[in-house]
Amino acid sequence: MTRSSTPFQLSPLQRRIEIARPWLLLAAYVLCASMKLWWLAIPLALITCLAGFVQMHDTIHNALGVSRRTNDLLLSLSGLLLLKSGHALKVTHLRHHGQCLSDNDPEGAPARWTLKQVFLNGPYHIFALRIASLKMAPNTRRIQLLESAVTLLLLAGFILLYVFTGSLAGLVYWGVAFVLSCLMPLWASYIPHKMAARHPARMAGVRMARIWTPIVSSFAFHHLHHTFPKVPTALLPEAAKLHPELDDEDHHHHH
Repeated sequence: MTRSSTPFQLSPLQRRIEIARPWLLLAAYVLCASMKLWWLAIPLALITCLAGFVQMHDTIHNALGVSRRTNDLLLSLSGLLLLKSGHALKVTHLRHHGQCLSDNDPEGAPARWTLKQVFLNGPYHIFALRIASLKMAPNTRRIQLLESAVTLLLLAGFILLYVFTGSLAGLVYWGVAFVLSCLMPLWASYIPHKMAARHPARMAGVRMARIWTPIVSSFAFHHLHHTFPKVPTALLPEAAKLHPELDDEDHHHHH
């Protein structure tokens, strides 16, 4: 098996689960929020966003085994779950894979920052990536701008929902997504690229990922993902079993 191609593909059942997961979680959030069960709704909003991130990430790499049209649609929709442009993030993420941690890798930039900078620059980094993606890929500028406009319309809708019905469901979800986005440089760039391959926290993630995938897998097997980007996130634990020798080697190669 070469590094560029792997036989890891989702079964039809696994594919349905991967596609449905974030949307079922969103439905559970809406239900709990409508009942004002905030102690349950807020964690559900967080998990929904993370599941949306995983789905968006898999569609960026065409890893779900669906048609191009379906993949594009899921990329847009899962991006909107994070209140982001999926096509914009695709541009910067593929650049990250192509020129990992170079000066031309805006997504990987936080890995070169201090921890203080990661927290202070988080909110600005969101917009910096959006602008960078527009410059990098003018051919997808239209869909990027359309998705960005929809995120603003969603926020406006959430505000109107509160004004006219008193429901905080939309604004709370937006708040969770915004905080997670501001921290994205920390959990999606700084930690995966700075943390040693055998760090106890990462090893705990590896053990946990074998029980509850794929949200934890994107963190626990980040190094392996760089080697096999076409492997669906949910199957990274299986790929890791076949390639334990890449655990340290690839981590240090990329970082």
